[in-house]
Amino acid sequence: MPLSATRRETLAWLTLLIMRQGTICLWRLAANVATAATTDSVRRRFYRFFQHVELDGAMTARVVVELLGMRGKPWVLAMDRTNWEFGKTTINILMISVIWNGMGVPLIWTLLPSAGNSATQARTDLLDRLRAAIPDLKIASLMGDREFIGDAWMAYLHAKKIPFVLRLRENQHVVREGYATWTIADIARRLNKGEKMILKGRCRLGQNVGPRSPLVRLVVMRLPTNEVLALACSRRPRQAFAAYRQRWTIETLFANLKTKGFNLEDTRITNPGKLSTLLAVLALTVTLCVKTGVAAARLRPIPIKKHGRRAWSLFALGVATLRKIAATANPPQIIVFLRQLVSPKLPVNQLKSMRG
Repeated sequence: MPLSATRRETLAWLTLLIMRQGTICLWRLAANVATAATTDSVRRRFYRFFQHVELDGAMTARVVVELLGMRGKPWVLAMDRTNWEFGKTTINILMISVIWNGMGVPLIWTLLPSAGNSATQARTDLLDRLRAAIPDLKIASLMGDREFIGDAWMAYLHAKKIPFVLRLRENQHVVREGYATWTIADIARRLNKGEKMILKGRCRLGQNVGPRSPLVRLVVMRLPTNEVLALACSRRPRQAFAAYRQRWTIETLFANLKTKGFNLEDTRITNPGKLSTLLAVLALTVTLCVKTGVAAARLRPIPIKKHGRRAWSLFALGVATLRKIAATANPPQIIVFLRQLVSPKLPVNQLKSMRG
């Protein structure tokens, strides 16, 4: 990253303190820096960092890719939004995450100018930024919820040869040659709970579609809640449901950024540039936590509860492990561990040596 030595040190302080304290409140973090400087001095230094440093999401994406050792590999991506209100200001973030070892990790994002759903242009611009930042990018699949549909959007994905699995609304119209135009709800009306179907051939979406509208495969399932899950996919419809389950990782990521991790919504930052820099700091923090959790789970697997899920997440395990290391390891051990952590490799051996 093109930062001076002082700025790099400040970035390191912020990353490690956010992890240890579980907050992004700068005035709280400033009192926990191991320095002879006064708390007010450290606080001003934090404020100046966000005032003068702009960490672009594209640059951060390149760092995350290197930290996770993902260069040259096909990625599964998820796109979603998270938003909240601060006073009269709406903070609305459109983000693309990469799924790594079953966890969502922030990759690139944009701050939307207003509340509500994202426009097609905002999505295509974000993906174009990612592809420009990582020219050898290989996308195995892109997941999106019901917001991320539309002819222009799917045509863009087809043109860029990006495989996708996108959820559809129940009132979505489906056009198939030789069949009447039905909605998803009409198509699924005879499905019982737990039943699914794959529509034969390719279809187009919308009431007044033309021959240039993108063709997709369609799969439909009646969930145990009686809700209909309908997915439009560019290929491999038999694998669509299994692939779409991975979309949930971005919901978990947002929870890790907020209430289950670093309480992002507590920020008082509303300036888009400063907020994007904060997201970059959090992206690095999440990456280091997840990577540590994966390494720790290699040494001691996370217990599985009766309902079949892990007792805690790899993110939570990583946070706990990093906090334990910071509290109990001696400085030489910490340095050796961190050097491995910021390389493309997992710090399994370093964790094993610290555990004795």
